[in-house]
Amino acid sequence: MLKSNGNSSGVSKLAEKNGISFFHIKSDKFKTVKIDIFIIDPLDRKKAAYNALLPFVLKRGCITYPTQQELSLRLEELYGAGIGAAVHKKGEYQLIQLNAGFVSDRFTVNGANLFNKAGGLLFEVFTGPVTENGIFRKDYFEQERENLIQRIRSRVNNKMYYAMQRCMEEMCAEEPFAVNEDGDEESAKALTNEGLFEHYGRLLSQNPVYVYVSGNVEDSELGKFIGKFEAIERKEIISLPAIQVKKDIKEVRRIEEPMDISQGKLCIGFRTQIEADSQEYYPLVVYNAILGGGVHSKLFQNVREKESLAYSAFSSIERFKGLLVAVSGIEISERERAERVIMEQFRAVENGDISDFEMEASKKSLVTGLKSMQDSQGAMVDFYLSQHLSGTGENMDSFIEKIMAVTKEDVIKISKKITLDTVYFLTSLSGESERSE
Repeated sequence: MLKSNGNSSGVSKLAEKNGISFFHIKSDKFKTVKIDIFIIDPLDRKKAAYNALLPFVLKRGCITYPTQQELSLRLEELYGAGIGAAVHKKGEYQLIQLNAGFVSDRFTVNGANLFNKAGGLLFEVFTGPVTENGIFRKDYFEQERENLIQRIRSRVNNKMYYAMQRCMEEMCAEEPFAVNEDGDEESAKALTNEGLFEHYGRLLSQNPVYVYVSGNVEDSELGKFIGKFEAIERKEIISLPAIQVKKDIKEVRRIEEPMDISQGKLCIGFRTQIEADSQEYYPLVVYNAILGGGVHSKLFQNVREKESLAYSAFSSIERFKGLLVAVSGIEISERERAERVIMEQFRAVENGDISDFEMEASKKSLVTGLKSMQDSQGAMVDFYLSQHLSGTGENMDSFIEKIMAVTKEDVIKISKKITLDTVYFLTSLSGESERSE
């Protein structure tokens, strides 16, 4: 019988074979089971668009169910199961994702073994794609490549998120992190079906793979599912390169990008100099919450409420690359004043101007957010994948304990490591605000 090496959080590592790691997130809370498969690849401009395209081509069908209609009918037979695809970025790693969600065997009629059937279908989608003449089916490749191009073009639609991403790309202009998880339009247009199929073969044979099963599943069923992966021909598994986090900043860069907008997006990017597996990460999380993590934060209270400079003001950290970005949507004419007031909040924390209320509200907000993750299988998978990729192995309980143990002195100490790197401003074509958005 399969032996679970677990802990109190409900996550256990089931096995690791040929660079494929299997985990079970056990919970009686959900009536569904979710299986997530992630292939991890180092971010590289030459490969990014291929990685972004691949899961969506695979999702179109498999050998047994080669058309979308046949696959959809089969999923309906499996109590309305679903298969999804996505691509993500964590630091300088690109994550190619396929997943399946379906009803737990505890709730099927006459105890029908849905896990085996749905898990087997996801495995076939992963390893048995629809091919023609030794490559992917032509229309699937061309349609999904066009969808990718449209996805890349649509980045600008959310101006705030676009500005934040552009700020981090400029901060890391000469580093792999600057590559977007979807790649770029020029690369996407140049993709070939032959190139994608060859790339798929390499990924399947040599890249690290993480598999998560979340929900209530018997050990015997998990063992059968893991056994399916032994059919994949694996070679020597590539090692993931270390992510460069610490960097000396010799000069603050200022970037201004004009666009057809009426209100500006000011993003101020910092290097935290803190690596993902560092114990200093937990004070950094609290620091970020105090600075711009909610309605209680300094950015919200001072930039938005007190000074009425911004309709939105917050800060965000990128754990794996060690970045922090303060983001605000402002009137273009208020740029200088907004930047000054934002920087004053950073200096206030550094000078120890942190009230007991700010500490308590920040911790409470963080713990509430962490506990709410347990209501979502997707959020739980993302949490544990982050812990496993960073090498910390924290569970939800120990993560919360470390957040609660952070002191005001810890936060002040962390604040002195934060280094200003880049000021990015998304402005109007004329440089002046003509109307409110």
